Amino acid sequence: APRYDLVIVVDAAPETQLERLVELRGMDESEARARMAAQATREQRRAIADVVIDNDGSREQLAAQVESVWAELARRAAG
Repeated sequence: APRYDLVIVVDAAPETQLERLVELRGMDESEARARMAAQATREQRRAIADVVIDNDGSREQLAAQVESVWAELARRAAG
């Protein structure tokens, strides 16, 4: 039996991830690259996902996608 009913992955391009780790988290580039290398690859994350939310855009775009996924899940749960 599957361990989870649904796997949602929030995905961003490696360039976006690197930029955000450096600019928003204050890491230097080598620290950021090391953190990224220690995680599952983008391909691995996407391969297990039932739903992929793109996080390369603005916070508003991300919020809209999350709202859409949430609405779909609520619709399914209501039957």
